[in-house]
Amino acid sequence: MSSKGNYIGISNRIPLVVLEYAVSDYISTGQVNAPAYFKYIQEFTKGENRAKKTLSHLVAIINKNTNLINQLAKAIKGNFLSLSENDRRAVLISLYALTFPIAYDILLAFSVGFKVQEVISKRVVLEKMGALYGSNRSMHIGVDETIPLFLDCGIISRQKIGIYAKGLTLKITNNFVAELIIYSNIKLSGSKSILVDELNFKPWYSYFEIQNAKSINFSQLLSKKDSAVGKGYITIKS
Repeated sequence: MSSKGNYIGISNRIPLVVLEYAVSDYISTGQVNAPAYFKYIQEFTKGENRAKKTLSHLVAIINKNTNLINQLAKAIKGNFLSLSENDRRAVLISLYALTFPIAYDILLAFSVGFKVQEVISKRVVLEKMGALYGSNRSMHIGVDETIPLFLDCGIISRQKIGIYAKGLTLKITNNFVAELIIYSNIKLSGSKSILVDELNFKPWYSYFEIQNAKSINFSQLLSKKDSAVGKGYITIKS
């Protein structure tokens, strides 16, 4: 895990269907349609203030990742729904984490925990986030409002209140999506590269099964270079 300072950013949950709707709409139109997003949000959120918070988070995700989303739109010819459900969920998780880094750290905390036991309590995650972000109300809200997205995506499952288990592993078949997942990990970990061999065991990748990762011709977001050991390393394109 890598500390991102005190920035949390997320104060209200974003239902998966809402996030997918907004990203899909932007990919097809190239425009941020805030009024349409707000109307759709109100179908899933009680209270105008909470709906406004969710809208601000949605707009932040698109604005912060405009270049990435535009590259994705070009790769899939403006049709987000042409991707498999697993690929779409991986995109949304990545964009969310790139906007709100606490999400990345939450997933790492779960992944590390699941390597030694089958279930993890939210208390353990809160303790780890407290060490990174400070044990304050904003951190607690960030955790509480982020975990539901992972539940919606199926990568985490709730056994009972406050107790979670590993969920689905998302099988990734689209090359751009595979690059986005790796790009997100490099960016959020604060590293400059990752060894190809590390794609099998780094905590972030426990949620994704990237098909033929070692044979992908990295060319869109990433570059693959030879290394003295292993099968090479991957860096973000400059």
